Amino acid sequence: MGRPILTLFILLSLVGIASGKAYEAKRKAGDYEIEVKIDKNPPVAIGNNHIEIEIRDIRGNVVTDANVLINYYMPPMPRMAPMNYKTDAKWKGKKYRATMRFIMAGPWVIAIKITRDGKTVSTRLNVDTQ
Repeated sequence: MGRPILTLFILLSLVGIASGKAYEAKRKAGDYEIEVKIDKNPPVAIGNNHIEIEIRDIRGNVVTDANVLINYYMPPMPRMAPMNYKTDAKWKGKKYRATMRFIMAGPWVIAIKITRDGKTVSTRLNVDTQ
C-alpha cells in the first residue's frame, strides 16, 4: 500500500515540475534581439498570462526607451467573430511586461511591435493555448 502512494507522489511532483516551466522564445526584429517569456507553458486559454520582453540593440545593450505593443489574435475561422486584442508592454524591472488574456483554447499569434527613434519593427510568435 505504501508503494502506490509513493508512485502517485512522484508522478504529481513531476507534473508540478513540468507545468512550472515558462514558454521562452528568441527572435530577431530589425537590428534588435528579442527574448520573450510567458509565465505558463502552454499559455492558459482562460486566465492571465504574463509576458516579459527583453530587447537588445545591435551592440547587446538592453533597450529601455521603446514603445512595445503586443497584438495577440486567433487566426480567422469560419462562423467565428474575429478575436484580436492589443496591450502595451510597460518597462518594469529591466524588461517590458504585460498581461494577455486569451479567451479560448487553440492557436494564437502574438505579434510584438517595437517603435523606437521613429522606426518600427515587429516579430511574431505562434502559441497554442490549453
